[in-house]
Amino acid sequence: MRRKSDTRFFTVEEATRTLPLVSRIMADIVEENDRLQELLPTLKEVRIRARRTPAAAEELESLRAEVAVISTRLEGYLKELRQIGCVFKGPQGIVDFYSMREGRPVFLCWHHGEEEIRYWHELEGGFAGRIELEPTAVTSS
Repeated sequence: MRRKSDTRFFTVEEATRTLPLVSRIMADIVEENDRLQELLPTLKEVRIRARRTPAAAEELESLRAEVAVISTRLEGYLKELRQIGCVFKGPQGIVDFYSMREGRPVFLCWHHGEEEIRYWHELEGGFAGRIELEPTAVTSS
């Protein structure tokens, strides 16, 4: 985990160069999260059945093991994003990159599927507060 003082600040160009890797990682996160969301209702149902039927205990353990594997893979992907210097904002595919704008920290904002980084927002602004970048507007300091 990075300390606040270890935060990596990106220029638009630097963040853009990471997108092929970040995009692959996000595709894996979205896929694994979708699979996890599919499994959770089944896990809940089997958990209830296992209380009444000992035969369901084996199925429950199998599902729990699968959820654990998926969770471990997700943790690994999130660690990769942190190592790059990205801030994961959710399984919908939103990733932020710290940057500087007019002497203050901001986020460059990217959504999985976008071909380039075209937006920024204030640190507290979030996805809904995205503002389109002007050419050369955001630079590293």
